[in-house]
Amino acid sequence: MTNNIAVHTIEELLSTDKYIIPIYQRNYAWSEAEVTQLIQDIVDFSINKPENNYYIGTLVVFERGKDNGILYETIDGQQRLTTLFILLSVIKHEYNNICDINAWFKLNLKFSSREASTEILQKIFKHPDKLNLLNTNSAIKQAYKDASKSLKRILADNNNYAIEKFCNYLFKNVMILRVPVPKDTNLNHYFEIMNSRGEQLEKHEILKSRCLEKIKEDKALSYAFNLIWEACSNMERYVQYGFSVEQRHLLFGKNDWNTFTYNNLDEISEVLKKQDSSKQGASSITLNALLERQPDNNYDNKSSTNNDDSPDRFSTVINFSNFLLHVLRLQVTVPKNIALDDKRLIELFNFYLKDNENAIGFVKQFGFNLLKCKFLFDKYIIKREFLKDNEKWSLKKLKWNDKNSVSYVNTFGDDNGNQGENRSILMLLAMFHVSSPTLVYKYWLNASLKYVFEKTPINSNDYKIYLENLAKAFLYDRFLSKEPKDYFEIIYTNNGVCKNTDFDISPLNRGTAVENFIFNYLDYLLWKKESKEYCDFEFTFRSSVEHYYPQHPIENNKIDNQYLDNFGNLCLISSSKNSRLSNYMPLAKTEHYRNSASIDSIKQKIMMEITISGEKKWEGKEIEAHSNAMIEILKDKPVTSQE
Repeated sequence: MTNNIAVHTIEELLSTDKYIIPIYQRNYAWSEAEVTQLIQDIVDFSINKPENNYYIGTLVVFERGKDNGILYETIDGQQRLTTLFILLSVIKHEYNNICDINAWFKLNLKFSSREASTEILQKIFKHPDKLNLLNTNSAIKQAYKDASKSLKRILADNNNYAIEKFCNYLFKNVMILRVPVPKDTNLNHYFEIMNSRGEQLEKHEILKSRCLEKIKEDKALSYAFNLIWEACSNMERYVQYGFSVEQRHLLFGKNDWNTFTYNNLDEISEVLKKQDSSKQGASSITLNALLERQPDNNYDNKSSTNNDDSPDRFSTVINFSNFLLHVLRLQVTVPKNIALDDKRLIELFNFYLKDNENAIGFVKQFGFNLLKCKFLFDKYIIKREFLKDNEKWSLKKLKWNDKNSVSYVNTFGDDNGNQGENRSILMLLAMFHVSSPTLVYKYWLNASLKYVFEKTPINSNDYKIYLENLAKAFLYDRFLSKEPKDYFEIIYTNNGVCKNTDFDISPLNRGTAVENFIFNYLDYLLWKKESKEYCDFEFTFRSSVEHYYPQHPIENNKIDNQYLDNFGNLCLISSSKNSRLSNYMPLAKTEHYRNSASIDSIKQKIMMEITISGEKKWEGKEIEAHSNAMIEILKDKPVTSQE
């Protein structure tokens, strides 16, 4: 490396020098989740540690010629750099009266050999209001919309945190380390090395070590805690497969693997000690050996003859570090609003580990709760399933079959049916999940885990009712309330029951600023009403709010703004579809979509049915009528349990 390594503020980074993204770099690929997380991280630091600098990472560059100043070829960190440029462009245009950055914010970023991407950056910098005139399908274009919406929401969620405070911290206290590589570096080779480098020690591994330190005097407990932690840490695998076959029979039922009846970690450690002592002397295991020892991942081919029941066919909706915070939230005796932010994982747990007298009891309780929650998570929370070249949402449990084999079947109802309450619960969970792609906003998951953690046994109808009421509470107590309630209050004080009877309809008529959740929840209600007609509908990560009557129509026949941003003229679709057809008139969009094999939005499908074959117009009257009809659907009354 050269001796020009330097730490720069964001203001310094984007006011001087020039940057180019080389052709060997992949396209900009950050989604709403990553964009939102970046903004959330900066807001968190500016609120909680305003006196400290926030180091956002490293920017590895190669210095090109000096004719017109140094041009930095970006080798590593381009996703973050591009997102920062996008975020500052949002501030430049939407908060210019408060945070005027025109004097120093420069158009100093471009792409090599990607003219379309550079053109979008130019539009974002100069005229973001004309983005929809570009038919290019671009993640950069969508990221601008995501950053705009996320910044507004995050500031509001943090007690309407002042944009000027956020900007001052962002410009002056957010730091990035710029590291130039030597002049004789083979850039292609260096880029390959950068992308294959090893991972650093995870925070959850450090946390496990600290927990084990508290119970190190009890070898059986330490063994059980370590075994549970390792079994739970693979979120894409059902927890049963983190144990040996013998241990599965002991922990989850002999020839069952689908029940969990223990009450504390002491019970589990005694059972595991008896099972293991005959082979390895669990009572004499040292802490070092314990840390080095891995669980027995013997899947025992004899116990499952069906290759489709491989334990590695699922992907998860959450990572392990964040899952630990959900378990912590459920454990604390007096519920606290523990942030679901895995950057603070060690800090949040240290509060409970610092008192040695109470730490042992805390660790024992947490080890037990971790196993219980992972068992419940696998059984009652959706996963993404990959099977026979097909990908779909699933809600499944393990089932022991007569011939000593294990398979995955629906958690509720018929083993393999695609209707009934299993399907309804799956749709509700998927609706919540795609509405909150960012981990720190997965409050629905915390609520769902709280419900199944406290209820035994789980009744499918009651679980569905709880989730429907939770969705209603999110809608009316949060998104359509004149005084929005905190998620923690909705979940822990109100138990997921809607309390607001006087909702504010104005947030429905804000164009692209309408929350994704509202569209997704409406689609769930429409699906529920006509589930047979929309039997193939599936929730996907749609992030683009489409104006069905376009903002910039090709035919230059604009509609009045009061109808343009009206809820009746809006639907949620994928950003790629919105980019291709955003400026087309309603009838043209209908003709394009009508033969599509999949439905992006049920609301959109209903809108298209109104204009199909040109039999009806799509103007102010139709927009208002559709809006009123959809609002009546949203007024679906909460239901109560029949317990």
